[in-house]
Amino acid sequence: MKHINLLAAIIIIISLNSFSQDKFTVADIGYMISPANKYENPDVSSNIGYLSGTLNFPVFSKGNTTFLAGFRGNMWTVNYEPEQIWPTKYYSLGLTLTYNQKFNKNNSFLFVLLPRYNSDLRFLSPNAWQLGFMSYYIKRTSEKFLWKAGVYVNTEFFGLFVVPVFGLDWNLNNRFSISGDLPIWAKINYQISKKVSTGIYYIALVSTYRITGDFNDDYTSRYAIEPCLFVDVNIAKNIYLRGKVGYAIDRKYPVYAKEDKIDWQLSMIKFGDDRTQLNPIINNGLFIEFTLSYKVDIPSDK
Repeated sequence: MKHINLLAAIIIIISLNSFSQDKFTVADIGYMISPANKYENPDVSSNIGYLSGTLNFPVFSKGNTTFLAGFRGNMWTVNYEPEQIWPTKYYSLGLTLTYNQKFNKNNSFLFVLLPRYNSDLRFLSPNAWQLGFMSYYIKRTSEKFLWKAGVYVNTEFFGLFVVPVFGLDWNLNNRFSISGDLPIWAKINYQISKKVSTGIYYIALVSTYRITGDFNDDYTSRYAIEPCLFVDVNIAKNIYLRGKVGYAIDRKYPVYAKEDKIDWQLSMIKFGDDRTQLNPIINNGLFIEFTLSYKVDIPSDK
């Protein structure tokens, strides 16, 4: 672990959405609950849960070149009341394969390959595979500021999904920092003490899952913008607990037929979208989330 240079580790952590100013997240597990959700159909409600976990580790580091690998997975549950015909559990299992090339002290290139299998896992389907990647050029302008520009691309089941990304990591002072990969996520962090920090966070979610068996490889989407307040606490050596409370807006969990796709999607803008939703339309709602992480210090690159 100590062979990972500081800049590469920071960039990789940003890309994996587990950013910390001087920490590398080796593993984490989190659970989100959104209770008593309402639908446009007043006779339907649901409790929603989301269990996720990651494991990251270095594979190779020599000179200015670094390779990392990781595993990630999640389980999304939607328990309808009264019971609906749609499956209630969906899974995502994937790898994170990261290459970082540092050109000099202030400039580097990052590429992250993201293959994954998204399905209800009731039956195995060759149509449940997705392949995505993130690619960035990173520029550090000072000890307190770096920016990066790049793109995120994924083969979602509705079609090609492309997001141009501008990222930053800005330490305003010893207590305030701003970081993010816009428009995907952003965070304003305030360090209350050595072990406690708090702030504002948001993430824009887009993911799709195959529905197998009798549904003939139709697909469902998990889409939402989730702003929240958070608190991070260092509860023991290398162990951190994060709590979030927020409100999911512009939330959609639609089901579409396998052949019902869009031409392509650029960030949040859809091109050629005339799909027909097959399931009830959900309203926005409250969510609460807790994440337990194991993090290690990143050694100084000086």
